[in-house]
Amino acid sequence: MFIKADSIPVTRAAIIQEILDSPLKINLMELGFLPGKTITLHHSAPLGGPMAFKLDETILALRKNEASLIEVQLL
Repeated sequence: MFIKADSIPVTRAAIIQEILDSPLKINLMELGFLPGKTITLHHSAPLGGPMAFKLDETILALRKNEASLIEVQLL
C-alpha cells in the first residue's frame, strides 16, 4: 500500500516508490529523493509546518505540500 510522505508517522521508515509529476519533481530528485531510497520522518512541526526527513545521513526539511508529491511504502 502506497501513501504520501506527508502521512508517514514520526520515526517510521519508508521506501520511496515514485515522485509525482510536478514542477518540483526535478528539485526533489536533485536533493536525493529518488525511488528505492529509504526515508524516515525525523520531526514534524505543528500546525502543518515543515517536516524533517532523514535521507541517508542527511536531514532535509520539506513543506507538507512538497512531501505530498512523494509516494512511499512503509517498512
